[in-house]
Amino acid sequence: SKKTSGLVKKNDIFGDVNKQKELPIIIKSDVHGSAEALSNAILKIQHDEVKPVIVLSSVGAITETDVSLAKASNAVLIGFNIKPNKEAKDLAVKLGVNVLYFNIIYEAIEHITKALSGLLAPEINEQVLGQCEILQVFKSSKAGKVAGIKVTEGTIVNNSDVRIVRDGSVVYTGKIASLYREKNEVKEIKAGIEGGVAFKDFLDFKEKDIIEVFSVVQSARTIN
Repeated sequence: SKKTSGLVKKNDIFGDVNKQKELPIIIKSDVHGSAEALSNAILKIQHDEVKPVIVLSSVGAITETDVSLAKASNAVLIGFNIKPNKEAKDLAVKLGVNVLYFNIIYEAIEHITKALSGLLAPEINEQVLGQCEILQVFKSSKAGKVAGIKVTEGTIVNNSDVRIVRDGSVVYTGKIASLYREKNEVKEIKAGIEGGVAFKDFLDFKEKDIIEVFSVVQSARTIN
């Protein structure tokens, strides 16, 4: 079973969008057969966006050289059926290198799979929360101009992300700066109700423009 645990830090290797992100790995094992079996199992973890890279796979205790290499290559350092010597352990603490210990291969694979999943870009989904139409445009001493609107769907919430659509084309994407009901500032306006809205850094809205309020939801992805 795994004796110590820790999260692998997410690498800041973004580079080319189409380029696979890499997770460097160093393996030290008690016997050659185990090192080879673990390396082969890790390299079978495949995904279009991320991949494991074996920097070193060898037999023997974890040494200061291994720890230094892990630091330099930003690698996950795995000890399989072994422990580090005291000097290596102290250096790992000093350099902030996370050393993981396993004696069951599938547990090591499970951890590496999670670490690789952590490198995947999140899934981004958009949810439309509400929609309204601009009925009139008013001058405002505070905002410059305010759109008189009627909410046709959902709820319009202050400070939400919005886009303004005119004749099928998006003319503005930004945020709501203020919402009004009968000249009073409010937090939200529900479907069927009229009110006013001002936008952050945008005054070029017109009657009949459609305002869509949306939220962007990011979800973590995993390697299956």
